[in-house]
Amino acid sequence: MKMTLRQLTLFECVARHMSYTRAAEEKHLTQPAVSIQIKQLEEHAGLPLFEYIGKKLYLTDAGRELQHACRDIFSRIESLEMALTQMKGGMHGSLRIATVTSANYFAPHLIGEFNRHYPDVEMSLVATNRDSVIQRLLNNQDDLVLMAQVPKDMKLKVYPILDNPMFPVVPPGHPLVGQKRIPVDALTRERFLIREKGSGSRKAIDDHLREAGISLPLTMELGSIETIKQGVMAGLGISILSRFSMALELATGCLVSLDMDTFPIVRTWCLVHPLEKRLSPAAQAFIDYFLDHDERVRQLINNRFLGAELPS
Repeated sequence: MKMTLRQLTLFECVARHMSYTRAAEEKHLTQPAVSIQIKQLEEHAGLPLFEYIGKKLYLTDAGRELQHACRDIFSRIESLEMALTQMKGGMHGSLRIATVTSANYFAPHLIGEFNRHYPDVEMSLVATNRDSVIQRLLNNQDDLVLMAQVPKDMKLKVYPILDNPMFPVVPPGHPLVGQKRIPVDALTRERFLIREKGSGSRKAIDDHLREAGISLPLTMELGSIETIKQGVMAGLGISILSRFSMALELATGCLVSLDMDTFPIVRTWCLVHPLEKRLSPAAQAFIDYFLDHDERVRQLINNRFLGAELPS
């Protein structure tokens, strides 16, 4: 087959947007020019790559196979470019990281720390819930993933980097404030604010309370940690949050953490990638940096986020 890199690049763009028009706009081409290249690619493949159902564009089975191959091809080309650059004494290229939304509070600090040492590496960060992150892992869409609830049924390489303790929090003036070793079943008498199913923090809380034999009768699902924090401060209920997400509110007294039996919930933030993934030099450098400087980075992050004393 005489597929060209240009054709594959345009195909990947159309498949990503599921639109000839948007692909043409991204590549600064006319739509007919993109269509011609895709038509030639289909002739080389001997099979249609796209099909219209109604007015909507879909990949065919052959198109999905080619999309998967394109990810591998472009990843290898990018790795080659970065490896050659590294041989010349530099580190360039790009690094795509996906993370669960609860890591939003400290993930930029990790990236910033790395970027100060490798300023020529272009970084991108995508934040979504745990279910979507797992799907991205399955599709090999990112160089690395940052998450705490690592799936056990996938073949993954896991690098633990930072503990993630989670504590119950209430608004100032709540009757439980100041009490010591509060029994965990006190939660059953409260309205509980919690993330939607599919989020990593929701899974961690559900697992922990199930192990403690606790069921929460009154819950309110909210779509983000920021909304939950505002809800707790407004007196809508109480919640369990990561220390990284509430350091500012604890330091300013807007939220108060509770000293409660069976807490904190301690999970570990990990860098993750598929076991057989061929890492780019930039991705390997990112992992190596945090493994080689783990204690210093851990102390740096903790110092930035421990704005208020938390119960042990």
